[in-house]
Amino acid sequence: MPGKNGVSIHTKRYNRFRGVDFSTDPALVDDTRSPWAPNMVSDRGGMPEKRPGWRMLKTLDGQINGMFSAEFGGTRHLLAHAGTRLWRWYTDETASETLATGLPNERSTAVFMGGYLWIFTGAKLLRYDGTVCVDASADAYVPLTMISSAPSGGGQSYEPVNLIGNRQRVGFLADGTSTVYKLPYDSVDAIGDVEVDGTVLASGVTRDAVHGTVTFVTAPAAPAAGAADNVQITFTKSIAGSADKIAKCTVATVWGVGGASDRIIAAGNPDLPNLDFICAYDDGTYWPDLNYAVIGTEETRIMGYCRLGDQLAIVKEENGQDSSVFLRSGYLDEDGEAVFAVKPCLAGVGAVTRFGFGNIGNEQLILTGGGVYALITNSLTAERIAQNRSFYVDPKLIREPLGEATACSYDGCFLIFVNGRVYGLDGRQPKSYTGKSDAEALYECFYWENVPARCALRTVDDGVETLWFGTADGKLCRFNTDREDLTRYSDDGAAIEAEWSTKMDDDGDVTVLKTLLKRGNAVELKPYISSSAKILFRTEKDPFEWQAAEGRMDQLFWERIDFSHFSFYVSDAPRTVPFRRKVKNYKRLQIVIKNDAADEGFGVYGIVKHYVFGNYAKE
Repeated sequence: MPGKNGVSIHTKRYNRFRGVDFSTDPALVDDTRSPWAPNMVSDRGGMPEKRPGWRMLKTLDGQINGMFSAEFGGTRHLLAHAGTRLWRWYTDETASETLATGLPNERSTAVFMGGYLWIFTGAKLLRYDGTVCVDASADAYVPLTMISSAPSGGGQSYEPVNLIGNRQRVGFLADGTSTVYKLPYDSVDAIGDVEVDGTVLASGVTRDAVHGTVTFVTAPAAPAAGAADNVQITFTKSIAGSADKIAKCTVATVWGVGGASDRIIAAGNPDLPNLDFICAYDDGTYWPDLNYAVIGTEETRIMGYCRLGDQLAIVKEENGQDSSVFLRSGYLDEDGEAVFAVKPCLAGVGAVTRFGFGNIGNEQLILTGGGVYALITNSLTAERIAQNRSFYVDPKLIREPLGEATACSYDGCFLIFVNGRVYGLDGRQPKSYTGKSDAEALYECFYWENVPARCALRTVDDGVETLWFGTADGKLCRFNTDREDLTRYSDDGAAIEAEWSTKMDDDGDVTVLKTLLKRGNAVELKPYISSSAKILFRTEKDPFEWQAAEGRMDQLFWERIDFSHFSFYVSDAPRTVPFRRKVKNYKRLQIVIKNDAADEGFGVYGIVKHYVFGNYAKE
């Protein structure tokens, strides 16, 4: 464009925004991305806007170690593990009730199966039925471990011993003459019910736990030819360390044959770091002692699980040598019994925390020491591979204490909460591609501050998602996505500082000095009932930003009139704020658009500037 005295005026527009890019120098990022944009997130059209704030709902006694949710009778139940207690809490009142005590003051996890919520605390397995929470071992299934036993002992093994229960049953085939019946053990803790032909005897028997025998006053009659066992004896036999195998687990998922959700798979026992255990079909009170698998070496822990179609990926820590991801498949044998097989899948990518798993759509994601990776299938070889998805935030993300991080899938995004910050992978925007293969794709990313989450929870009710989090000082919080007014944009009443920065732009030639004209420069902002923006500049000569302009973008809204910011503007069209500030002889110029006021919306549609070229730079 020709200007005064024939000098060409150049125009630069920043629009079609995507996300942040921490992967390179602020001067080298793409025009559509920002080297620094705290507390911004893309709207449904892909434009950056201030993130929703959060509010504190209540405070419990102790750090929040876990937040869980399940529906019982059509009612949403919210539970929290705070300190050493398990609470049920309510969002619309101050009341909370204690469901369990004596829990470890460490992070826990939970899964829902068979109408119950199963909570793995690292010291005991709890079962919540919507009313009470009990130790699962208190109502453990009593397996029939032996059948067709003669009175003198022996017989055929039937059901495996239950790891979380110490009671067993033995079925005997009476011979009509024997009065002494021998249990499988010479010594047991106690002998319980004695049944003959389905009737529990109240008298007529003597129990000898020391020798493991039951003596009848009258010998039980032999059953008719071809009949099944007609004597059944229940006894208690403690096996050292058995119950701890499940009680100490801290990792769990629900899975089954064909990808069903009818079995709990648990791991994370610090004494058995490479073992996982599978409960019986649809019964979390029965953990057969033979239902376990050794996953790789004991040098690395099992950290979590990912569903991959009808297979289950078992993800361990990375050790640089052995496989870190294994695949489990399942089928029913000719007797209808479930059989599970495990094989190594890939090495080189391992989880860094037990709480770093999630998904965007059907893509399973893992937080590793090198960023977020997706487990996918190579389209050429059909082999499982891992691909990085968080490239744009990795340089900052991987410096965080990722062992303390927690991740959550929410609203088409994958959120990583760590050290008061949030790193988000945005699955709602188109991916960018680093190569020719679809596998070499990256998610656009965003970055938030002042979110002190120790754990997070996503719930869905009638198709509406809600995001909750708990803090290290016992606060239960939720994001303000349920609010339509401007209180949506504050963190528990405090202002959210949100910015969108352009790159340190040399306008295509770093060797030439440029001058930003006083006219023809503006920011196009998203309309809100109440909004404002500060426009700041920084050049290569300025160590800090300096403010060039400020403007308000309020709308007239009769239901909320603020006379300190009164406006007759009623249009919902984008608003333009000019910045009439000349900047002379710069090599690089960065423009920062900022909002730091409470209860104000803020969004950026575009930035336009006009400048002219000057002399060559001397340095």
